[in-house]
Amino acid sequence: MALASVTLSYQGTSYTFAEDDLTVLKGRLACDCEKSQLIRETCDSEFPVLRCGAEITVISVLDAGTETASRRAVAAG
Repeated sequence: MALASVTLSYQGTSYTFAEDDLTVLKGRLACDCEKSQLIRETCDSEFPVLRCGAEITVISVLDAGTETASRRAVAAG
């Protein structure tokens, strides 16, 4: 399964996580309601659930390779 490394920014704080490419492509980065849910699920369970809007900035979406390659990179780091 291919992964994407996603970095989002909200009020001066950056949140980086790996997400399934297909999920990203299905529009989960389209508005703040979805982006805030991604942050809650992957980085910060206390992050507020935001309404639709554009307060969360997409900093980057990078191809992280396959899940196996990503796990090796984390273990090596």
